[in-house]
Amino acid sequence: MSAPPGPGGRMVRIRNPQDFGAAIVFIAIGVAGLYFAGDLALGTASRMGPGYFPVMLSAIILLIGVIVGIRALKVDGPAIERIPVRSIAIIVVCIVGFGYLIERLGVAVTAAALVLLAGYARPGSRLSETIPLALAMSLFVIGVFVYALGQPLPLLWSR
Repeated sequence: MSAPPGPGGRMVRIRNPQDFGAAIVFIAIGVAGLYFAGDLALGTASRMGPGYFPVMLSAIILLIGVIVGIRALKVDGPAIERIPVRSIAIIVVCIVGFGYLIERLGVAVTAAALVLLAGYARPGSRLSETIPLALAMSLFVIGVFVYALGQPLPLLWSR
């Protein structure tokens, strides 16, 4: 990628597209944080107002974005990789599915089923690896959340 000639007629070249993309995200988050915290009272370090922490954090994120962006112009790095849409979609379905299925199927079946489904988010996953993981995760969730923490989650499907 290149941009129009910079100062002195030289072309500005992005040498690290991954870092440049990260810089854009950091800068966008920092600018958004500063914008949304703009109406809050800042205060001082000794008497912080409601806007002090969001403004300082946003400024730090913005500064990190600028530093990473400058580094992207100076240091060679890898190209931007393809976004794993299938994997992201499966994980989102698992998260939404948990909220939908937990009351209907119970924690044991929901945990096992969603671990099996999430296994397909990784290319090359094998059922022989995923089934033991699903069973172990189901037992872990039952042991920790139902028995150790006493959460009122149904073990199996409700009638």
